[in-house]
Amino acid sequence: MLQELKEGRANCVIVKDLSRLGRDYIETGKYIEKVFPSMGVRFIAINDHVDSLRKDQADEIIIPFKNLINDSYCRELSNKLRNQFRIQRQNGEFIANFAFYGYMRSPEDKHQLIIDEAAAEIVKLIFAKKIEGYSLDKIAMYLNQYGVPSPCEYKKKNGSNYVCAFKERSQSLWGAASVRRILTNRIYLGYLEQGKMSSPNYKIKKLKAKDEEDWVIVKDAHEAIITEDCFQVVQKLLSRDTQTVPGRDTVYPLSGMFFCGDCHESMTRYKSKRRDKYFQYYICSGNKHKRGCASNHSIDVDKMHEKVLNAIKLQISMVVEMEELRKMYGNQAIINIKVKRIDELLEQNRIEVNKQQEFRMKLYENKVDGIITHEEYLSMKQRYTDKIASLQKIISELEQERTEILDSSELNCSWMQKFIENRNVTELDRQLVVTLIDKIEIFEDKSIEITFNFKDEFLLMREYLLKASEDQERAKEVRHA
Repeated sequence: MLQELKEGRANCVIVKDLSRLGRDYIETGKYIEKVFPSMGVRFIAINDHVDSLRKDQADEIIIPFKNLINDSYCRELSNKLRNQFRIQRQNGEFIANFAFYGYMRSPEDKHQLIIDEAAAEIVKLIFAKKIEGYSLDKIAMYLNQYGVPSPCEYKKKNGSNYVCAFKERSQSLWGAASVRRILTNRIYLGYLEQGKMSSPNYKIKKLKAKDEEDWVIVKDAHEAIITEDCFQVVQKLLSRDTQTVPGRDTVYPLSGMFFCGDCHESMTRYKSKRRDKYFQYYICSGNKHKRGCASNHSIDVDKMHEKVLNAIKLQISMVVEMEELRKMYGNQAIINIKVKRIDELLEQNRIEVNKQQEFRMKLYENKVDGIITHEEYLSMKQRYTDKIASLQKIISELEQERTEILDSSELNCSWMQKFIENRNVTELDRQLVVTLIDKIEIFEDKSIEITFNFKDEFLLMREYLLKASEDQERAKEVRHA
């Protein structure tokens, strides 16, 4: 229409009402007051009784107000939609256009995600390959080699008109970036993260990324594909600098796990040749690059593997012994101890809340007596209020944990099974190492310190078992008495 007006093939614009020309009152007013008059174009809005050829002084006032009302309608509609979307997101309803790879919309409820079994198996494979020591590029090459459709092609194959912003070829292939997006997406834990992008207002269509604290995140919104333990192991591996050597598809079993116990830099694996014989050893990268470590902490690879394997066997034997004791004492004994421990923590936090509330109440008296200024009063009052809110949050979480323990007759000992299922281990492999070990530190005297995964769970279970043993001995003494 504008093109025809510019070319002089039309000299009149007729609309049903002003809102049909536009709802942006600034742009609409510009066309009515400037663009159309400069082009010699007559403008008519039938229902609003507007005719630029017969415009009077009343129209000078009424037309801007009507445009403003039309604009406010868009603003109100936008706000209502934004509020509705926010409520749906907070309720854990999926409102995006396309389901994430590994999921699909439920036939019964389009706002609920269910597992797409075929794609979910690929997601599990990707996580498993990363744990086995494959790099992101190697995983992508593996998937392309066996003809696994990329997320974009998979959606198209299933009849979706999805368009991928990362597509560079006529047929989209797996790449390191797409593999990383899957490995770092918490949707596979059952989290629904929405509201990551937004426009400033309804007049601006360009989306901008929002800060993570402004996202709407709902836990357990749908069934998880990956376990929490597996996901956390992969995040740890992604954060560490590891690379495969030529001729190997995977990294070495201990790659990215070694750190200097003194400067905390990573230990690097080296290979040297002496008298037609090859030697492999680890040295401190901080010493090599002169970043402050006085010693290279050099240690033979084979000796280190032997030490680590023996440490793993010892840790497994302790966990096996723990499991036998747990079965002997019974789940209920452990549950009772856990509940008692939570009750003690609840009591401590409630006492602290009362103490902070008393301090806050005395502040006003101190202000009246002139001990503190008004500004100090407000600052200290806010400090006590924040402390009370923090303690009340801890109390709420402890009460919820207590309820969950009492409602369940089973103990969550899945971490123990990860050790027990490797009780017959004879050699190190990547999956064993990353599943059971967090990090290994080596010191100048060649001593090593291994931090195992599930360290807190191990210490708590040991505490519970010691307490159960004491309770059992006490019960025996009572019976004999």
